[in-house]
Amino acid sequence: MNIPEKIVISGMEYKVGLSNDVLFCDNLRAYGHIDFDKKEILIDKTLRENQGHIQTLIHEILHGIVYDREISFLQDDEETIINQLAKGLYQIIIDNPNMFK
Repeated sequence: MNIPEKIVISGMEYKVGLSNDVLFCDNLRAYGHIDFDKKEILIDKTLRENQGHIQTLIHEILHGIVYDREISFLQDDEETIINQLAKGLYQIIIDNPNMFK
C-alpha cells in the first residue's frame, strides 16, 4: 500500500503528506495529525516502516470520520478506540488485498 497525496473523508478532500517535523497533539508526541481546518493529514516521516505510515494514516482517517459524524468519546477513550480500530483495519486490508483493489 502507498500513502496517497490526497484522500476524501466524508466528501471533504484532505491533503496527505509526510512531515520531517516532530508532531504533537495536545502537547503529546504524535505519529500523525489531522487538521480539520486546513484539510491536511501529516504523518511522521521518521517512522521506520511503511506499515507505520499506513497504520497512522488509517488512525487519522478514523479521527476524520469521528469528527465528521460528531461522535463523542471521553478524550482518553477516543485515542484508545481509534488506535485499536486502526490496527484492526490495517490487518484486514493486509490479509485481504483483493478486496480493496
